[in-house]
Amino acid sequence: MRCLTITWVCCIWLGGVNAASQAQTYSPSTDDSTTEGNRADGNDALTEVLQSVQRHTSISARLRHQARLFQETQFGSGYYWQQGTGDNLRTRWEMKSQIAGKIASYVQVFDGKHLWTDRRFPDDRQVRRLDTALLKSRLPKDSYSLLSTTGQGGVSQMLAGLLRNFDFEQPRPTQIEGVPLYAFVGRWKPKSLLQIWPDSVRLSEEDPPSWPLQIPHHALILVGQNKFPYVLEQRRFEDAHRANTVAGLRPVPDPMLRYEIFEVNFATHIEDSRFEFKGNVDWKDETTLFVERLQESHQTQR
Repeated sequence: MRCLTITWVCCIWLGGVNAASQAQTYSPSTDDSTTEGNRADGNDALTEVLQSVQRHTSISARLRHQARLFQETQFGSGYYWQQGTGDNLRTRWEMKSQIAGKIASYVQVFDGKHLWTDRRFPDDRQVRRLDTALLKSRLPKDSYSLLSTTGQGGVSQMLAGLLRNFDFEQPRPTQIEGVPLYAFVGRWKPKSLLQIWPDSVRLSEEDPPSWPLQIPHHALILVGQNKFPYVLEQRRFEDAHRANTVAGLRPVPDPMLRYEIFEVNFATHIEDSRFEFKGNVDWKDETTLFVERLQESHQTQR
């Protein structure tokens, strides 16, 4: 789905996550209302989370993912590395899962100049490249902030995509395995939903259309007291009622998509070679297509 083309993650347990190692806390409201001000506060708070992720000089972590593809649930695991800030930022994302009993993998590398995406399927391999310098030259100046979060991969890109497409309520406190967290519940921005589902314009009618199976209904992000996102989840329509419940502040058993980020370290040395994309393979440049989609998304949110 345009801005949400992410592979996601598995069973939830956050024991061992050092979520409380830094004591920067929110002061969330206990009001469950969904007013415009409430959503604005939630979006602002999640933007702070995004900025906090970008300020870390290094991040290394393990990943789990769970994804439902029609009637089949896929599980996978992997690693995430991030080093540097600003113009020196580098990221690497590795995931592996099984398709029909065979290994499939997803690797995304931002080396400072290019964002490489390498998807390997049992019977196919697709390598794509984005030229970030060319991206910047083609984007209007008021879109540069989009480039800093969507053209560099990693956790920042994932958070930025969710912020562009969902409105998040104020964070509310919750716990997983005794670890204190803040829950952000997000609902589709009408214009974003309309882009991928034109019939959504009829949702307010007396006889609304059925929610498509392939489109998530709402999102949940669980953030530690250190302003780092440890769980990112998109839910099916069957879980729509959970968006308004206390139970909905925790992961659901059968999400559409979920990432779990754990064993996170913020002060570790990472070899520069980790951020090099290696391999003499055929690749396709997607810079022009990416610019078109980014500009379309930017215009939609205006």
